[in-house]
Amino acid sequence: MKQSPLSPSLESSIQTAQQDYEIYRLYRLEHQSMKSISAKIGISASSVWKRIHTFEASNPEISIQMQRQGKDVTPDKQLQAEVSRLQSELKREKLRADFYEEMVAFGKEVYGIDFKKAGTK
Repeated sequence: MKQSPLSPSLESSIQTAQQDYEIYRLYRLEHQSMKSISAKIGISASSVWKRIHTFEASNPEISIQMQRQGKDVTPDKQLQAEVSRLQSELKREKLRADFYEEMVAFGKEVYGIDFKKAGTK
């Protein structure tokens, strides 16, 4: 069996740092809850919370970069549904505006009334 050239305490510190990075990644990029992370890693939710904040304080550049990446994650289904609803409303309003413009043009052509000016006095 080959023995590691690192001391046991240094090796333990490296494993802890790697685990902290993974916890922070799961929290910021995967948007997992502290409860699900604690179940996955096998530590309490309060320990997850402490390790997240310790990681942020110890690694400000990495945490800022991950926070920015976390914002670029694909929106969830509720947001996608909201976007679809707003797009359909926009289409309906565009049709309504086009219909209004056509009615104004028709009124001017057939009756000789400029509806745009008729309401303003």
